[in-house]
Amino acid sequence: MSDTQPTRRIVSDRAVDTKLQFNDQFLQSALDLWREKCAGREMPSRADFSHEDFLPFMGDIALIDVEQEPLRFRFRLIGTNITTTVMRDMTGQYLDMIYSGDNYDNAVRSFMSILDHGRPVRGTGNVSHAEKDYRRVEVLDAPLSSDGETIDMILKIVAWAN
Repeated sequence: MSDTQPTRRIVSDRAVDTKLQFNDQFLQSALDLWREKCAGREMPSRADFSHEDFLPFMGDIALIDVEQEPLRFRFRLIGTNITTTVMRDMTGQYLDMIYSGDNYDNAVRSFMSILDHGRPVRGTGNVSHAEKDYRRVEVLDAPLSSDGETIDMILKIVAWAN
């Protein structure tokens, strides 16, 4: 990307719902899988999921690394349905390098809730792109932990409204 090319920004006005009452059964099935992988623990690890577990969600999944000090979020993986919809692949990028101000606050609102409470959340809202009309979205954001205590990754599954 050249310095003269305009930077595209994704603006989200997302609400966070801790009751997890999904409108989309696709997301409910993702939550059911996450709960199954907990296996009596507070949260599963990324290693608890096989490639086959993620097959129904391919294209609509993102994995976000959580770095603790300083607190930063980095897109480890972004599904092709997400990158196609937002017309940008942000894999490997830190959210604080992509977004700023209110855009950043909206982008990490559900992540902050997860870090505060250690529980999955349902996100709803509109995602706006510089060259698109608003698009309705519902998401599951769920914590993952390698050591069973510290949240080091967030699993995101996205359902796009038509």
